[in-house]
Amino acid sequence: MKLLMERRWISIVLAAFLFAAIFVTRQTVGTLGDAISFLYIVPTVLVATSSGTRAGLVAGAVAFVLSSLGPLLLDQPVTALGYLNRAAVYLFVGGLTGRFATTLRALKAESSRHFDLSLDMISIVGFDGCFKSVNPAFERTLGYRPQELVGRLFLDFVHPDDIERTEHEAASHADGARTVQFQNRYFAKDGEVRWLEWTSIPLLDEGLIYGVARDVTERKELEEELERLSQRDSLTGLFNRRRFEEELRRQLVYTRRYGSGGALMVLDLDRFKQINDELGHAAGDEALREVARVLSENLRASDTTARSIDSSITVARFGGDEFVILLPEAGATATADRLVAALGETSLRIDGREVELRISVGIALFDEFGRPGEEDLFVAADRAMYRVKASGGAAAALAPAAG
Repeated sequence: MKLLMERRWISIVLAAFLFAAIFVTRQTVGTLGDAISFLYIVPTVLVATSSGTRAGLVAGAVAFVLSSLGPLLLDQPVTALGYLNRAAVYLFVGGLTGRFATTLRALKAESSRHFDLSLDMISIVGFDGCFKSVNPAFERTLGYRPQELVGRLFLDFVHPDDIERTEHEAASHADGARTVQFQNRYFAKDGEVRWLEWTSIPLLDEGLIYGVARDVTERKELEEELERLSQRDSLTGLFNRRRFEEELRRQLVYTRRYGSGGALMVLDLDRFKQINDELGHAAGDEALREVARVLSENLRASDTTARSIDSSITVARFGGDEFVILLPEAGATATADRLVAALGETSLRIDGREVELRISVGIALFDEFGRPGEEDLFVAADRAMYRVKASGGAAAALAPAAG
């Protein structure tokens, strides 16, 4: 506000000087006086632009008085219509210019208030990739003051895993494309990672990109948690039945395309009903969690088969006391034997009682053509597992090859 008042006073003083200079010049140029008089428009516009409509009208009135006073002092006749024309011109220019200036300042002030008070992050970025202007929301969200961002490349703050996508999105602006709901991760000043969702529009003539971002970190975390819950068994943390069936279908499609077979294991906890009946469901849940832990740890052991755990082995709780494993065909039987042995060496102490954990395992293989199909594969593995159970459990059996 202080700076604005200073500018207004400077404009008024400069306008007063111009009014005086034009008046003096008008009195000394003789027949060119009428042409010089129209220069009164310059200080009139200057005052109207800096101080608004009222000041513009006052400046127009001053211009009219001075332009009329000159001919009177020089005894140059001016008609009534001439005075009327001069008054109309100066007052119109002063009033209209002042009105435009006032409206423009109001719009600029409103825009500035929105820019400063917006909860969303608003930025102006050049086609050179540097921030030109950012609003205070950037500091509230990322911790950076505007002066720490302006002049810096926005890619300097983008998560490395999102840089390529962000570069591609930014490059599309050169063709006039808009961005709607583009999400990427930014590093905050404290090192935290925040998810931002962007909407932006390029102004090609100005070489600028106007962008608005919103912090959607909490929403992304909620979405990821919901996705995790939809795929994970809440008791054991393993994949659930739905996710496992998706993985099996994907593996069979991959097998048919690239010709690599695999194996399906069905595992069942022996005497699970007895544990539940004698010790309660809480003990049964603890037993299932322990089985899940032992399976996960052993399938991550450093042998040839398990080294591919991240890409080739999938473990899930299929329901009740039944677990399933999808893994490469090579070494499937040895892996099953190792799991049976590992569980045989594991026991739990619940309510002062030692509870031994044993599993029965059925194995069914599928060939490089993805045969048998999903349903037949489960049936074969299931039958092999029940044969083991019927024989006393705590062992693994391979289903006969499909005829």
